[in-house]
Amino acid sequence: MIGTFQLLFGIPILLYPDRCERWLASAYKEDVLIRSMGYLWLVAAVMVLLENSRVGTDVEGLVRLGAWATAIKCLMLCWWPQHLIRMREKIYGSRVNRVMGIAVCSVGALFIAAAIHLKDAP
Repeated sequence: MIGTFQLLFGIPILLYPDRCERWLASAYKEDVLIRSMGYLWLVAAVMVLLENSRVGTDVEGLVRLGAWATAIKCLMLCWWPQHLIRMREKIYGSRVNRVMGIAVCSVGALFIAAAIHLKDAP
């Protein structure tokens, strides 16, 4: 689910960074949209962590680490969306570029590979 979502956003950022920048700028103004997205991803992260929340160096542990990071980020997104947006702009800048698209697509591909690996594991 996370890998698909990453690719859903990463490919357009990679191909059309200017359009994505305009879309993100308009989406960041919609407080309810930002908080709702944070809530939905927080629920997904908590569902992963309910089964086992221990982080490790194997694939399952790394996926749980991603779930912890997602939970923390989404909790902040639910309660302090504008603060998180300002942090993003401070770290990455206000421009959306192809490097971000490559990074997002890479993370998405890694999550999909992890899902395939865990599905095939005994």
